[in-house]
Amino acid sequence: MEVGPAPHGLPDWSVQRCAECHAPQVEAWKRSGHATARTDDVFQVAITEDRPAWCVQCHAPLARNLERGALPTGSPPEEHGVTCAGCHAPLGDAKAAPAMPCAGCHQFGFPVLQGDGQRVRLSDTQWQQDTVGEWTRWRKQTGDTRHCTSCHMPRGDHGLGGTRRTESLKAALVVEAVDGALLLSTRDVGHAFPSGDVMRWVSVEVSDQPLFESSRTVATLGRRIEVRSWPPEPLPHLGAVEDTRLLPGPPRRIRMPAGARYARVVYHLVSREQEDSGLYPPGLSQLVLWAAPLPSTRTPLERKP
Repeated sequence: MEVGPAPHGLPDWSVQRCAECHAPQVEAWKRSGHATARTDDVFQVAITEDRPAWCVQCHAPLARNLERGALPTGSPPEEHGVTCAGCHAPLGDAKAAPAMPCAGCHQFGFPVLQGDGQRVRLSDTQWQQDTVGEWTRWRKQTGDTRHCTSCHMPRGDHGLGGTRRTESLKAALVVEAVDGALLLSTRDVGHAFPSGDVMRWVSVEVSDQPLFESSRTVATLGRRIEVRSWPPEPLPHLGAVEDTRLLPGPPRRIRMPAGARYARVVYHLVSREQEDSGLYPPGLSQLVLWAAPLPSTRTPLERKP
């Protein structure tokens, strides 16, 4: 990311410079997922198997060190995550108008690769992340005028929201146990759930004991991807062949198995394959959003006179 000149004649876009006039916003940002988007443990494990330079472009758009692994001691904030300039700076030169904040990081196609693994372009037939598109279609369908920042930056909160705020995710999900089923829907969410990273998914699990030391997955909400042709793109690449995520609107009904005593809904930050690899401890990559005993479906015995 090459940014244009800093505003008001300032010499640069450094976080320290911004903090001179916007200290409360910078302090809130330090507690956000953006500030540690590159150094976050989940991301660090992910790039052990992925192309670090491609991923760092969004997770630390002003970084100059694009290698995987721990950062050198004393690395500036720009190497650790998304800084002020990532959202507020114009691109290129002073005449360039800033786009919707960070839209390019939340709306892009799957990488199209040559035989040697080099990326030649981003697909325009399959979205790897379609959050902006999902939100745009939702606004058109509903007439809702709220912006992304209405939910993710209430009252200008630079701590932001998203997957690192478990309470926000819990508030966004509505779960009702009705007639041997769970009804799942979202509350005030203008995009799919989960949205963003294609690796994210949600599992609905049942168990015969409340600690879920042994559980069974009865439904998944997410995208299943594979490499195939996506006309008119001439080169095969990854794309979604199935999408079972929750969409804004009527609830999804998920039947519970007979005899199931407890159920829970778990948000996964990484793919099932990555979890099965053993690289991620469950406490790092899984967020329990809802758990409860299931209502008994037994018919009460009639009282004898």
